[in-house]
Amino acid sequence: MELVRQDTDYALRALVHLCRTRDEENVAASGVADAQQIPLSFCHKILRKLVAAGLVASRAGRNGGFRLARRPSAIRLLDVLETIQGPVAVTHCMMRVGPCPRRSTCPASRKWRKLQNGIVTFLKSTTLADIAETGA
Repeated sequence: MELVRQDTDYALRALVHLCRTRDEENVAASGVADAQQIPLSFCHKILRKLVAAGLVASRAGRNGGFRLARRPSAIRLLDVLETIQGPVAVTHCMMRVGPCPRRSTCPASRKWRKLQNGIVTFLKSTTLADIAETGA
């Protein structure tokens, strides 16, 4: 079981690379792909999603490329994971809006909720700056 899919790992690696090269004006997708060992076509797809989410900015043309659209400390791991994978949910019932109708009879409901809250809290409190600073 993977909580973080490979495409999300690639996205995080791409963001760390952009974070570490942010003194450069723009970084080509091929530069990100080569440095982070991400297949180029997949890197383009991931970068498009990150641009659409407002985490990365892009510029076309001769001096074009990609750069962070926000400070690394303003990009949460939750933002990255939800951009690539969608909402975080440990079980199907955690994806519901509002309380689960089986909450009072489900023996696991409270434990699932506790796990869900712990994961979301971790993802909200961990930023790209934290990850880029430690190297992993």
